[in-house]
Amino acid sequence: MADKLVVSEDEAYELLAHLVSSAEICTFEPYHYGTFRLLDAASRLMESMLRHESNGNREWLEAFKREVDEKKVWMMWDRESYFQFLREAGGKGGQTLKGRQAKTPSTSGRGFIQG
Repeated sequence: MADKLVVSEDEAYELLAHLVSSAEICTFEPYHYGTFRLLDAASRLMESMLRHESNGNREWLEAFKREVDEKKVWMMWDRESYFQFLREAGGKGGQTLKGRQAKTPSTSGRGFIQG
């Protein structure tokens, strides 16, 4: 399965601006706001991937985006559940990447997940 462009140049610049401005604002915001900004950036990236019909597991991506969008706002009123979600989210993404890598070995020799 060939790689497919899933982010337009405009979307990439928008995401870049979001990440860079988020990095700066994290210097004075409460620490947990940075985690929210990263989840928001991940949601924006998933939106682009879905809009451009990525070659990945669409059902998983749609479900994970819904979950991220629902649970990222927990930061405002249920921090314990929010931080639990953060601990679980990395594993969910890692499992999916590992499965994807197993199906399509990296031609560059550099995979996302080693092991």
